Amino acid sequence: MSDIWLYDEHPAMFRAHPFLFLLLLVSVVGIIAIAIWWVLHKGERLALSEREVLLERGLLAKQRTEIALTSIRSVRITQTLGQRIFGVGHIELFSAGDIAEIAIKNMPRPDRIRAIAAARNVDLLPQR
Repeated sequence: MSDIWLYDEHPAMFRAHPFLFLLLLVSVVGIIAIAIWWVLHKGERLALSEREVLLERGLLAKQRTEIALTSIRSVRITQTLGQRIFGVGHIELFSAGDIAEIAIKNMPRPDRIRAIAAARNVDLLPQR
């Protein structure tokens, strides 16, 4: 695959849960917990190219979901106040039906994902 990825990120750790991160960091057990947490977050990846959206999950065994960017009908971004402050959010991408084909939590710069999808799909542009 020779696509140039317009967005390629792993879920955010510190920005999604800053107080938990700091609490774990100050304890010895916390350092081990942060290492495990980091490995779990590196096992997820969301990437958008000019033509497709790719979601990969897993470190050893991979689950891979690909959707054509033009088939995305709706993007749902859910953010708490803390997530808005730190620039992260939960992303759900819908292509057909009521169930999200791609759903991932704590992604950095969620508005960029919506902007890329909207640029490729006229249906997502705001109505005036």
